Amino acid sequence: MNFLKKLFGRGRKAHTSEDAPQLARELEATVAEAERLVAAGRFEEATQIAETGLKRFPTAVRLRAVIQYVRRVGANKRLAQLKKTIDDRKDERAYRELIAMHIDLGNRDQALEVAQRFIGEFPDSAEAHIDVAEVYLARYFAELFARDARAAVESLTRALELDERALRARVLMGLLYWSIGAPHHAGNDIAEVLRLDPANARLQEFRDQVLPKGRTEAEEDIEVLLDGAEDRQELPNDPSAYPGGRRFVAERQGGALSPKLFAAAAAGIGRRLRIEQLAAIGGGGRPLAVAGEKKEEFVRLACRIDATARRAGRHMNFGTMRRLMVEGKFGRLVLVPAGNCTVAARAPRSVTTERIAEGLEMVVTASRADGSAEEE
Repeated sequence: MNFLKKLFGRGRKAHTSEDAPQLARELEATVAEAERLVAAGRFEEATQIAETGLKRFPTAVRLRAVIQYVRRVGANKRLAQLKKTIDDRKDERAYRELIAMHIDLGNRDQALEVAQRFIGEFPDSAEAHIDVAEVYLARYFAELFARDARAAVESLTRALELDERALRARVLMGLLYWSIGAPHHAGNDIAEVLRLDPANARLQEFRDQVLPKGRTEAEEDIEVLLDGAEDRQELPNDPSAYPGGRRFVAERQGGALSPKLFAAAAAGIGRRLRIEQLAAIGGGGRPLAVAGEKKEEFVRLACRIDATARRAGRHMNFGTMRRLMVEGKFGRLVLVPAGNCTVAARAPRSVTTERIAEGLEMVVTASRADGSAEEE
């Protein structure tokens, strides 16, 4: 497609601050083209644009939204068929497929609802408990709420009580333990999988090349590790490095944020949207990059609002905010999650929150130091 060649035909190169405004414009053009194709019903072309764009801008939420929308449109008929099947009769396979589809589509709340119904109808099925655990793990890796990880462990433990040879339960337990920084707990589960399935080459290679030796489980406090990851909003180990873990981490992808790129991209988009101040806030409330005047006061305020939103999400069980707008004596602040950080802006009331949120995503996505990708 000419559009793809125009945007992505230059090949791989390192980003510089001079590139950032152009990258932001490229991302904006890519999103606009993908959304135009969706509106025209040209779903295959829209998906191609979005997938190619994600190679260059892997944290672009709106490009992922295009793909999710297209997949959801295509999946609606099958979802309805599966729902009718489980309404008409008990069918484990239909339950499992329906749960998997909801997880893959990002419908975690619907997946949990179906999984809990699955457990109610098949309380002695190890597979039902494993499917519930998968839903909780999908929620955990998206939000890092410790309660979801604990619920996953409880379901996996119950599955192993019902069937001690449930390999999938062991693999998932190992994934969780590895990700939160408990490699020796993970190693025990991996060892049990390999005892029952010695031909599992991927887990064997992971154990031999990645897992450390010489320490014991006693040195790994799971509760402390879970609470620490939630507080910092950051995992010690990358789940995608674990065999089968990549499917759980799409929403948290993102390279390191470059302050120079952030400032350059902010200068271009910020002028157009009349944004006065911007800040990218990482896990634990750490400012990663700032642009604009009187930065210190603004950063403190943005970090405080971000932390309050996270705490409210945890305590009220409504998950992570997608967009947040706050008005007060300080003016109008808009916060948007973008990959593995939050980006905040002080902006005038004359610009819509939607437009500002889109601009903030463009800024932070163009600021990733490793956001460029070679055409494939």
